[in-house]
Amino acid sequence: MKELDWFVTTLESEFQVRVNREEVSYEAVELSFNELDESLIPRELIHDLPEFLLFETLVYDSEDGTEWLGVIAMSTETKKWHLQMILKSGEPLLRRRV
Repeated sequence: MKELDWFVTTLESEFQVRVNREEVSYEAVELSFNELDESLIPRELIHDLPEFLLFETLVYDSEDGTEWLGVIAMSTETKKWHLQMILKSGEPLLRRRV
């Protein structure tokens, strides 16, 4: 799974967090702009994207009790990635357009 590969690689290379792939949970949900929390995804990041996006979320609880959340926002039709995010215990550490 491409999203899982991105999540594990990003945690290991950018945050020095060793990840056991079998301990990562994930799910997908389709959301519209109106359903997004601006404190997590500022409007300027989504201003010209499709109104509905599929959010693939990946969660890993590290040995020290930290919850790491990875988010890939993609087109519902083409599955093209538009946003990548990493949150550490609810605090955004990485937010970027793809």
